[in-house]
This record gives sequence, structure tokens and C-alpha cells, in this order.
Amino acid sequence: MSGIAGIFRRDGESARASDVVAMGAALAHRGPDADGAWCEGPAAFGHRMLWSTPESLREKLPQTGAGGDYVITADARIDNRDELISALGLAGRPSVEISDSELILIAYERWGEDCPRHLLGDFAFAIWDAPRQLMFCARDHMGVRPLVYYASGRLFAFASEINGLLALQEGPRRLNETRMAEFLLMIAEDKAITFFENVDRLPPAHTLTVTANSVRLRQYWTLDDRTELRLRSETEYAEAYRDVFTEAVRCRLRSTGGVGALLSGGLDTSSIVCVSRE
Repeated sequence: MSGIAGIFRRDGESARASDVVAMGAALAHRGPDADGAWCEGPAAFGHRMLWSTPESLREKLPQTGAGGDYVITADARIDNRDELISALGLAGRPSVEISDSELILIAYERWGEDCPRHLLGDFAFAIWDAPRQLMFCARDHMGVRPLVYYASGRLFAFASEINGLLALQEGPRRLNETRMAEFLLMIAEDKAITFFENVDRLPPAHTLTVTANSVRLRQYWTLDDRTELRLRSETEYAEAYRDVFTEAVRCRLRSTGGVGALLSGGLDTSSIVCVSRE
């Protein structure tokens, strides 16, 4: 997983590149292969790259869109690449030249804040929307990729880990005694709060839209337990499941090198390895 960080000066002051460089340095262990920073006006992004897919070898983040209006930093692996490349009219380009972050950015240009609905995979990303002067953040359906954020009247900041936020002089400093008490009592009902006041996790399947005057959290997906699949026999159910399961494994085998598996000895991991071997 790569490391991402960013700030948005909600008070109208100019962001400092040195801030996201410091945040990126605190996340260096997440991305040893490359680093980058971008700063313009009230917004700034940092990135630490971990090469994990063939497309990531060409990826340079943060990345500015073709029109210059949008900038992205992302920790992402998109699995429905073929579907997106077709839907976004990119089929004329070699797939390996299209990075996952570029797909996300073009999806945002096409669908706006609804773009996460069209993405399948593990991702945490932020997009600076210059025309609207807002920061848009999103996290994948299951919450595989982490994203924490700090919001005050003057500053919004996010990072892959809390230590990225602690690198900021204006960042969080006060411990969250409520969370400490819950930890000691082994209570974990609130999935968003952290050990620092005013620092929250972006929940899975949620987006965050931040402007100078508002911070809006929105859930874009939830498991639909009302839809029922009706087939004619148990054999057809098994075949339908096998098709979905095989594709789920296949699209996650993209790698810069060999693919390994940590086996627990149970049915889940053993089934994944058996399918991936084929």
C-alpha cells in the first residue's frame, strides 16, 4: 500500500509544500519506491509510492488532469479496469499506460462525486477540485485502504496514517479520552473515532466533501440484502458462485512480480490459492 497525505487551507491562506513533504516523510515506510508533492493555492498533496501493479511502474503522483482543473493523490488498486477503460472511452490506449489513479481522476471528471459507485477494488484517494474549490475524498467499499482526517475551522488535513497528521504543526495534539476508555473496556462501537481529538477515520464506502464552509460525509454503498438470486438447481448456484469467485481472484492477480499467499489452512484461503493456480 502506498501513502497519501494532503491539506486544504479552509481559512483562505496558501498551503505550504513543506507541510505535505513533512507528512510524506512520516509515511515513508508505506512507499519506498518514489515520492511526490504538489502545491497550489490553498491545497497541497503528498505521495509515497509502493510499486505493486504493472501500471504503477509508470504512475507519478500527485497527478494533474488533462485540463488542469483536478489533481489526485491515491492509494489504490482498481480491479474493474477493463470495464472503466471502455466506459470512459480510453480503449484506444494501451491498458498498461493507464494508471489506476488516472482512471479514478477521469471517472471523477465524468461522474463527479458519484464516481466511487463505479469503482471496484481497494482504494483511498483525494481529489482537489479547483473550479469548485473543494476537496473530495473516498474510501473503498470494505475499508481495505486506510484514510484518517483532521478538520478545524482553519485547516482540513488527511493522511493514510495518523503519524502523517502529527507531522503538521497545526495538527492534532490532544488525546481522545473517550476512545482511550473504550479501548481499555474493549468497546469498539464507534468505528470512526481515533485516539486523538478531532481526528476521524473515513468509514468504508463513504465519501467526504470539504469546502471552506462545510464538511459533508456521505455513504455511497451498502450491502443490498433484499435482492434474491433464484436459479433452478444447486448445481447452477455452485456454477454461478464459481464464476464470480474466479473473476474476483483473477482481477486481483496483477503484480509487478510473483504472487504469494498466506494460508490459514481454512477453506477461504485454500480456495483462493487453488483458483489462482489455474
